[in-house]
Amino acid sequence: MVLPSKMPQLADLDLLLSVESCGSVGKAAQAHSLSQPAASIRISAMERRLGLRLLDRSPAGSKLTADGEMLARYARNVMQAAQELLEFGCRARPSEAKRLRIAGSPAVSEHLIPEWLNRSGFAFGEARVEVQTGSVDALCRLIAANHVDLAFIDGWCQAGGHGRQHRDDLVTRKICEDELAVVVGSRHPWAARSAPVTLPELAAAPLVLRERGSGLREFTDELLGAADASPSYVELPSNAAMKQAVATSRRVTVLNVSTVRAELAEGRLHRVAVDQEMPTKPIFAAWSGRRALPEYAQELLEIAASKGSPVSPIRAAQKSREAGSRTRTRPRKTLAIDVHEAIA
Repeated sequence: MVLPSKMPQLADLDLLLSVESCGSVGKAAQAHSLSQPAASIRISAMERRLGLRLLDRSPAGSKLTADGEMLARYARNVMQAAQELLEFGCRARPSEAKRLRIAGSPAVSEHLIPEWLNRSGFAFGEARVEVQTGSVDALCRLIAANHVDLAFIDGWCQAGGHGRQHRDDLVTRKICEDELAVVVGSRHPWAARSAPVTLPELAAAPLVLRERGSGLREFTDELLGAADASPSYVELPSNAAMKQAVATSRRVTVLNVSTVRAELAEGRLHRVAVDQEMPTKPIFAAWSGRRALPEYAQELLEIAASKGSPVSPIRAAQKSREAGSRTRTRPRKTLAIDVHEAIA
């Protein structure tokens, strides 16, 4: 059979399905690593070949027309068949099957996924491991488009509005809890302080903060609440930059425990006791319910669930010290939320 010239390409059908799930050509283009003009050109070319109008475009986004929805139903069947064909090819060629595609929120990708991979039992010389990072929205799109096998999402990563569209297709599993920690460098007076720091003291200190709009900044602002904040602060775009700025100065920062474990163990940074329990958020795994997890992804999932996010070895001693020094204990502020609420 010779395919007719108007036959849509698989990549274009996949792009159309991403527009349907994301609600805009721009977001679909991002999920496919395309520019928005390039994605628009491909959709328009498919419309011309088929003689159909597939999208209703507006400043608020793009919605499939009745013809577009009909084509999307056929496209899902075609993409499922193509995925089965690809999986057959991988099984027929074992070397190609040894591939693991994972993604995670920025902090998880930088600090936890490498550790989980190193603790896994498979040989890296025989596997190709690809790690991506992004927001909750971006990770949900990667899963929906079958661009990753497994994603790890933390609660500090802001959830966008489109994540709700993927809820029914996602399987999720809680991995562990992560916690905020007040951190200073070794030259800071608080590094040797035994009494807990109060929130007003923390708010009045010269701070190092994440950029506005980040999930960590949102929770730091919520932690400090109505306390009078110091006008002196440094705003940085990454956890690595924040740690470097604190280690070489007398400034203070708030970071999640999983990102500073190595520096705490080495003594470059010190965790400061606070007069209340710090907020926590979950880290969970997510994958598509329409596809079975590949063997390597399943193995990594079990490793992550068993290892989780180990707390710094100084934490147990610190908690004991905090308990003994508190005269008034404020209630724990638990920000742990339902997995699907984080996505929605």
